[in-house]
Amino acid sequence: MHAIFNRKFVAVISLMMSIESRAAFSKPPVAAAGAGLLTAGICRIESERSYKLSLQIALGILGDQARKELDRSTASIARMRQELSGLSDKSAKTSKALTRANVALTGQIDSLPKLTAANASVMYDVNEDLLNKLNFLSFSLEADATESSSRLAALALRQASLAQRMAKIILLRSLDKSMAYKQGLQVDLNQSRIEFKNGLDLLAAEAESDKQLKARVEVARGQWLFYESALASMTNSANDLRSIATTSDRIAEQMIELVHLSYSMPIDKMNTARWQY
Repeated sequence: MHAIFNRKFVAVISLMMSIESRAAFSKPPVAAAGAGLLTAGICRIESERSYKLSLQIALGILGDQARKELDRSTASIARMRQELSGLSDKSAKTSKALTRANVALTGQIDSLPKLTAANASVMYDVNEDLLNKLNFLSFSLEADATESSSRLAALALRQASLAQRMAKIILLRSLDKSMAYKQGLQVDLNQSRIEFKNGLDLLAAEAESDKQLKARVEVARGQWLFYESALASMTNSANDLRSIATTSDRIAEQMIELVHLSYSMPIDKMNTARWQY
């Protein structure tokens, strides 16, 4: 990793550690519609993480840790599917979106153990189809929600998902060299960068009146500077790939902290347990 990356990373971590927080990454007790939105959003993140972690395993990046995280991710998805299915007062649109998402989730979970360099690009298409279905589910739940915090929560969860998406594109291109110059994949990466930058601005606007939320958004901006530099690196060295894989999770953690704060839940400082469920 370049020296400038190290300096930015140290600055981000220092800022993160200076912000007081108190509870773990457990789901806040919000109203049913808001809880469903949070569950669907984290399920969307974990669906992308599970694919990304499978790419990490194939590339030999943090192998043992990645395997443990993949097992935890898969278990979390299973629990969240049960919770979403048990939501009361689902609209017909939400129920239909949930059914489609469940079918796609089953397809991905069954296929991921077989991921190799030869089929990784096909699995990317499977994951993107799943992402679209989970997006529809989130949009439907957001429409059902009435809490004032729902917009900020939806934005933050979307940012976490975009961070995972950019990482999985870089890892896929490293695993399958034939994908390195695929125009469609580059378009996906460029579009995700644009959406993430715009999302930070939208989050800042939503958090403007709340000092604590605003501070978290600024931390996320610092993380993004480091992440964007790593994404732009043309070397794709083992260190760069490891940084991209881990920073995508740090950003996701930060965004989920924003969601918890938006629901007035105290938050503990960063820990290794990914958004415990």
